[in-house]
Amino acid sequence: MARKVPPKVDVPARNMGLSGSMRKGSDHGKRGGNDLLDARGEPNPGYAAPGAVKEQLRRRRFQTPRKRRSKPSPPYAELHAASSFSFLRGSSQPEDLVARAAALGLPSVALLDRNGVSGAPRFYKAAREAGIRALVGAEAVIDRPQASAVSRQREERPALDDEETRVNLLVGSRQGYRNLCRLLTAGALSHPKGEAKIDWTLLEEHATGLHCLAGSEADPVGRALAREGLDAARRQLERLHAVFPRRLHVELSRHGIRAEEHRNQALVRLAERLRAPVVATGGVRYAAARDKPLFDLMTAIRHHVTVDDAGARLARERQRRLRSPVEMHRLFADLPRAVHAAHELAAELDFTLADLGYRFPDYPVPRGETPISRLRELTWRGARERFRPLTARAGAQLEKELALIGKLDLAGYFLIVQDIVRFCKEQRILAQGRGSAANSAVCYALSITAIDPVKMDLLFERFLSEERGEWPDIDLDLPSGDQREKVIQYVYRATAGTARR
Repeated sequence: MARKVPPKVDVPARNMGLSGSMRKGSDHGKRGGNDLLDARGEPNPGYAAPGAVKEQLRRRRFQTPRKRRSKPSPPYAELHAASSFSFLRGSSQPEDLVARAAALGLPSVALLDRNGVSGAPRFYKAAREAGIRALVGAEAVIDRPQASAVSRQREERPALDDEETRVNLLVGSRQGYRNLCRLLTAGALSHPKGEAKIDWTLLEEHATGLHCLAGSEADPVGRALAREGLDAARRQLERLHAVFPRRLHVELSRHGIRAEEHRNQALVRLAERLRAPVVATGGVRYAAARDKPLFDLMTAIRHHVTVDDAGARLARERQRRLRSPVEMHRLFADLPRAVHAAHELAAELDFTLADLGYRFPDYPVPRGETPISRLRELTWRGARERFRPLTARAGAQLEKELALIGKLDLAGYFLIVQDIVRFCKEQRILAQGRGSAANSAVCYALSITAIDPVKMDLLFERFLSEERGEWPDIDLDLPSGDQREKVIQYVYRATAGTARR
């Protein structure tokens, strides 16, 4: 009896977690009939698991617009975009935002998701492939200030949003990224799941290395302006200015809403009074205009209403898409300095996830020496004892390895491992290096390994080469139990406080 084959079902792209910007301009689907996307970038018919769709998204190729012999685009960088990692507050996946930004010719985009940086790795990976600089930030929910009588009267009216107050933060340095992560973690640990928020004390303690965008509808300044007027907004702006000296920027957005333009005019006056720069942003919640219906659905879900009953809640979210530099300059023709300031701030932010590579602790060396000079001295001292005799061939191999170690700035790493081995010998703890490290003459000279790689004619490049671009792997076998713990505690004591900032 023939097995019944279930009929194929055409699944809309949006039900597969794909925003509209994903569905065009992709090269995927051209390599075979089993791809999830067809030659046009459309999802192939039939059901596909969400994880498979996500993997296909990650493998996609990004196409930038062809360069034409025309006037170059004016400078602009988008500093405020949210992805689907802002639960129900953004409808586009990080890869969709990158694809659209590449098509629009945006050189830099900052991802500011609500209470987290979970989308940043995917955003960075896609942006790197597309040739876009991926900036990092977050919208951190913060405790609302005590409401005045006037504010309480206004709050009695039906609210169009969830009345959540968020501070918009941009990472300016590695220290800033560390502070942002600590800030968000502290806010999550001190509140029930799903209700994470920070307070002003936490913000002040972790402000170093961060820039603040002030003036959006949901931030303390925008909230105060809507509830209590210009004076209250000025007080909030001054408070933020005290927390972020020379790192506060007044954010202006235009989405075709009359009340928003009134807020922009007030913000410009406040910025001039405080001498704070104004920057233009898109307040982006989705990649392209065709993604608005999906965002409308998410907005309705967030407010526990149907799309038909959402009404003004949907209208106020219009035009929150990525825009090209030309369009932003046209939109802010009366405030060109705000568009230029956005580009300048993006260039000033000196951090991307590319700066998060592991950094070994600094190994202390005697005054007047460098890590490589110290390593060279210890290597040759050990070589005279280990290589019997120390032949010209062994010497040449040592010089070759030391030159590459110095070029790749890995001397400190070898010194740390050598120091661990030295400690083990002093404490009569068995420690033996193994693996590809046995191919290194330097490791042999430092007594990290026990095999003479020159005599055994072993290939050093299997252990370390410039082309591989990877950290060398030195494995140390240690006995289990108290002796192993003794070595671990020594490493803690020896490296405490020496990690690079």
